[in-house]
Amino acid sequence: MYLIIDASAVSYLQENQIQPLSPQELFTQITAEIDFYQQQISILNRKLTVLAKGANNG
Repeated sequence: MYLIIDASAVSYLQENQIQPLSPQELFTQITAEIDFYQQQISILNRKLTVLAKGANNG
């Protein structure tokens, strides 16, 4: 039995209920996660730049 933890639920699945992703599906999912986190990094970098400029001017 496998424990699956999601942000909103906890599920228990038997091994025969789990379908592995194909290589293309895995690539697509990982690429989407990388893109998401790169966007988050970009947003945080912009915020840090604004804060740093404010600290230098004050």
